[in-house]
Amino acid sequence: MNFSLKNIYSGRKFFILGIVFIGLTLLSLYILSNLITQITEKSNIERTERNFIKRQEIVQQEFSSFLQIQNEIDRVIQISNTQNLSDHLKVLSTIHANDSLIKNNWYQINNNKIEFTTSKSSTNLESTIKDFILKNDSKSQSGRIVQDHENFFWRLYFKSAAANGTIVRYGFDVDLKSLQSYFSTVGRDIPNYAFVFDEKGTILYHPEVKLLKKNIFKLTNLTSADTTFINDEFFGRKIAFSEYLKLDIIRYTKRLNVKNTNWYVSANSPKEIGSENVNSVKKYASLIYLITTSILIVFFYLFTLFNKKAFREKAILSKEKNKLLLENEKINKEKALIQLQQLKEQINPHFLFNSLNSLYMLIDGDTAVARKFTLNLSKIYRYLINPPVQNIVTLQEELLFIEKYIFLQQTRFKEEFVFTINNTDDENVLAKKVPYLAFQIAIENAIKHNIASDENPLVITIDIHEDEVIIINNLNEKQNFGGESKFGHKYLESIYKYYGKNDFQVFKKDGKFTCILPLIS
Repeated sequence: MNFSLKNIYSGRKFFILGIVFIGLTLLSLYILSNLITQITEKSNIERTERNFIKRQEIVQQEFSSFLQIQNEIDRVIQISNTQNLSDHLKVLSTIHANDSLIKNNWYQINNNKIEFTTSKSSTNLESTIKDFILKNDSKSQSGRIVQDHENFFWRLYFKSAAANGTIVRYGFDVDLKSLQSYFSTVGRDIPNYAFVFDEKGTILYHPEVKLLKKNIFKLTNLTSADTTFINDEFFGRKIAFSEYLKLDIIRYTKRLNVKNTNWYVSANSPKEIGSENVNSVKKYASLIYLITTSILIVFFYLFTLFNKKAFREKAILSKEKNKLLLENEKINKEKALIQLQQLKEQINPHFLFNSLNSLYMLIDGDTAVARKFTLNLSKIYRYLINPPVQNIVTLQEELLFIEKYIFLQQTRFKEEFVFTINNTDDENVLAKKVPYLAFQIAIENAIKHNIASDENPLVITIDIHEDEVIIINNLNEKQNFGGESKFGHKYLESIYKYYGKNDFQVFKKDGKFTCILPLIS
């Protein structure tokens, strides 16, 4: 029965371990998929930021290039004199006019006539230029957005003074529609768009031309607080709705590092582009998670079925084994009882006749010893005729019996026998069990097979140990002794086997016969 219970326990333990294993595996996959998603999201953010930096650098470089013309004007003034200054400025203006982005080139020396390099795009261009000069004459550099019919321009104005006091005014318009087309070709591989605005929110550049000159703070969720940075390297990040694409975007805003300006650039990337990869990772991670979960559950189910079948087969084998063990134990017990009965049949007549003969001799010689002999004999036979059900008794009971038995033998044989019992006071040891009549069998065996005399007595020692009892006697074996049946030793061996003890021993060594009786707990 123990084998079956052990199998059941092992099956339950395996089931629990299987559930724990599946749980840990699924948890690990869940954590791993989340980590992959987080890494992907982080990678998308970093990629979006890199694209923003690229777009910002393109815009900054292009706008800065227009403002670098101030240095070219100063250089022309340094290498020119009063006679050739106008010609040099005309050459410089002609060079700039070849740029498809630049329109309406002009220059003015002192307060002379405004000279145009190309034909005027409108009749009132000169008057508007004069008005622009008048409003910005106190500045060395200025710019603003102007509209001519459906065209929008970024009008730039530069003012420089020569060493001799000559004042040079130089200007041109940047065609913002052409600039828009230029930016679309330059940053074609960058999945975002940018716009530029000043500290008041006025849009200076935007891919949607109709939004020029409008206030970005009113069109978007940007505020003036979003243009406050610790230094030029810092930037802001927001999720917003695009006024241009009409969808959710990730908006990065940074100060545009263009000389003598307080402008800001905002690069905008569609949020869906960044989240597509994340969603794909989440989708595939979830798919892997579900497939792995299904495989684990199917595997565990099949493995459980297999183990149930194995456990059932083991249970059947266990049941058959236990049945055989019980039958074997029953046979051993019946065999031991038969042997015990045979022993008792041998002991009772022989021992009784010898004891009665000794008692007869004692009655006339020593009445006190005769009474004690009679009392011990009656107790011995009471012990013999009332065997225990399990064929084992406590060590204490067997010792009390053997002491009475030894008294009878010493009364009969006087100096021919020397008995020594090395007992113990440990109650736990005395409470352990030995086979019924074990001591008597060992002592009777020694008396039966050895010659004892006053000159050469039979010395029998009983040593009590924690786990065993050792009975030793000296050897002076009888010659031509008839074949023995060894019922006693066979009986003891059967009892010990019944109780699962295999260390019962009897052997001869160095002129002594030893019987080792294990204690049964």
